[in-house]
Amino acid sequence: MPGSNNSNTTTTSDRNQLTDKELSYVKDYLSWELLMIKKCNDAANRCQDQEIGNLIRSTGKKHQHNYETILSFLQ
Repeated sequence: MPGSNNSNTTTTSDRNQLTDKELSYVKDYLSWELLMIKKCNDAANRCQDQEIGNLIRSTGKKHQHNYETILSFLQ
């Protein structure tokens, strides 16, 4: 529509760059993944049942993988 302003649309002309809002989401996601890595490591170390501890460590490794994957996309 001529003369209308789509100020709610947040896009970039170069899709290799993130908008401020997208970058904020990515930072939050990375922070959450780091928190889960720490919580899993702590829980696994406290766990007295070896099998459950191993499951928690495995979950922590998945969060570590997610963190590293997202980080590699940003580099």
